[in-house]
Amino acid sequence: MTEKEEAATPPAGELLVCGATDYWAIGRTKDVRADVYPNLQLPHKFKAMQGIRVSFIAAGSSAFHSVIADTEGRCYTWGRNDKGQLGLGDTVTRNVPTLVPGLKGKKVVGGGCGRHHTVVFTDDGESYSFGLNTYGQLGSGAPAKKLAKGAEDMHLAPVKVVVGKVSAVGVGAEFSVWLSEGKLYSAGLPQYGQLGHGTDGSYNAADSSVKIVFQPQYTPKLITALAEKDVTRLACGQNHSVAVASDGGVWTWGFGGYGRLGHRVQQDEYKPRLVETLTGRLVVPPDAIVAAGQTSSFCSIVGGQLFAWGKLKVSGDNLMYPTPYLELAGWDIRSLACGSTTFAVAATYGAEKSTITWGHSNGYCELGYGPGGKKSSANPDKCPSLEGVNTYQVAMGFGHSLFLVDPDHPKVGELPVWDVAAEDAAAPANGATSKSGKAAAAPAGKRKAAGAASAGARKRK
Repeated sequence: MTEKEEAATPPAGELLVCGATDYWAIGRTKDVRADVYPNLQLPHKFKAMQGIRVSFIAAGSSAFHSVIADTEGRCYTWGRNDKGQLGLGDTVTRNVPTLVPGLKGKKVVGGGCGRHHTVVFTDDGESYSFGLNTYGQLGSGAPAKKLAKGAEDMHLAPVKVVVGKVSAVGVGAEFSVWLSEGKLYSAGLPQYGQLGHGTDGSYNAADSSVKIVFQPQYTPKLITALAEKDVTRLACGQNHSVAVASDGGVWTWGFGGYGRLGHRVQQDEYKPRLVETLTGRLVVPPDAIVAAGQTSSFCSIVGGQLFAWGKLKVSGDNLMYPTPYLELAGWDIRSLACGSTTFAVAATYGAEKSTITWGHSNGYCELGYGPGGKKSSANPDKCPSLEGVNTYQVAMGFGHSLFLVDPDHPKVGELPVWDVAAEDAAAPANGATSKSGKAAAAPAGKRKAAGAASAGARKRK
C-alpha cells in the first residue's frame, strides 16, 4: 500500500476518551458528581467499545456530546441529550457510545456536533441530523408543523437533510454547513452572518418596541459567494466558518470578534471574504489542515506550516490575522481539533509520533497530561501516555477530548479502562436542581428565548 493509498483508507482504531464524564454538569455547574463521574486525567479505553474498531471521531467546540462510527459504518453517540442530540429517540444522557437505531443500514463516514444537534453523512453522500431544530440547523427543510405551547422543535431520531452528494459537514453551535460537489450549503441561525448569505437575518418583530429576532433558515441554501469556487475543506467554529478552495483561497465569514476571521478587524462578515494574508507567496493546498474553535481558526500552508488567528489564550493579545504558529513548526500534522478553549493535534516529527494538547481546560483535565500533570497549558505539550503511539485522529468538545489510536501499540494496551453504566438516568432534568439541591446554571450561551434577543442583549463570544 502506498502512502497515498494509506492516507485515503479509513483508520481502524481504538477509541480513547479523556476529561469530564458528568455530561449533565459540564458548563452548567461545578457541583459535579465526581464520585460517580470523575474527570479522566489520562486517556481511557471504553469497556463498552472493547473489540470494536472505529473509523472516525467527532465532537465540537460547543458540544457536550460526541459522535463516532465503526469500520462497518455503524454510528454511535453519547453525552448530553437534553434536546435529543444523540438521536436515540429520547432525552436520556448516555455515558458510553450507543448505537443510533435510526441509522441502521447506513454506512456513516463523517459528522460533527453542535451545542444541541448532530449532523452526519454516509458513504453514498446522504446526510442525516438530529436534535434541536429551533433555527433550522438540522437542514431538514421545514419546522415542526404543530408544537404545544412552550415546546421546542426537536427531532429525537435522525431526519434526512435536503442536501445530497455530501462529502463533508461543518457544525457550529446552532448552524450547519454541508459540502456537496465543491459547493457549500448552510442552514440554521444567521445571527452573525455565519450562514454566508449576506445577512444576519434580523428584523424587529414588535410594532411599538424593539424586539430583534433572527429568521431561521430551515432549508440549506447555496452560499452564492463561493458558487464559482471548488471548495475542498470546511470547518465551523461556534459562530464562524472557514473554507479552502482548490485555487488556494481561504475564506472566512460569521462572527468577527477577537480576530477569528483573520481580516485584521473585529467585524462580522455576512458572506465569505478572502483572507488576504494567506495569498501570494503563502500557498494553501487543497488538502490543507483546517480547524475552527470557539474564538480561533487554523490553516496549514504548502510545506506544512500551521497558521493561527483569533483568541488562542485566556490572556494576552489576539491574533488579528493569520500568523505562523511557531510552537508547532516542523511538525507534520495529521489531525487538528478545537474545543471551546482547548486544542489537540496528532503529529509526527521525523520518526517521532506525538499527541499534543494545550489550552485552558476549566479543570476538566481533557488535555490528558495525567495525575499530577497540568490541567491547563498555555503552550502545546505532549500527552506522555500517548508518546510514540500512532494517533489517527483527535476530536475535542466542551470539557472532553477523544483520540483515535493504533490499537496494537503496547502503550494502548496498558491504558486504563472506563467502565460505567450506559445511561445516566439519575441526571437532573433540564433546568432542575443539581445533586446538592442548588439550582443548576443554564448551559453556557443559552438564550432566554428561542429565536429572539433584545437589541442590547445579543451575546458576543
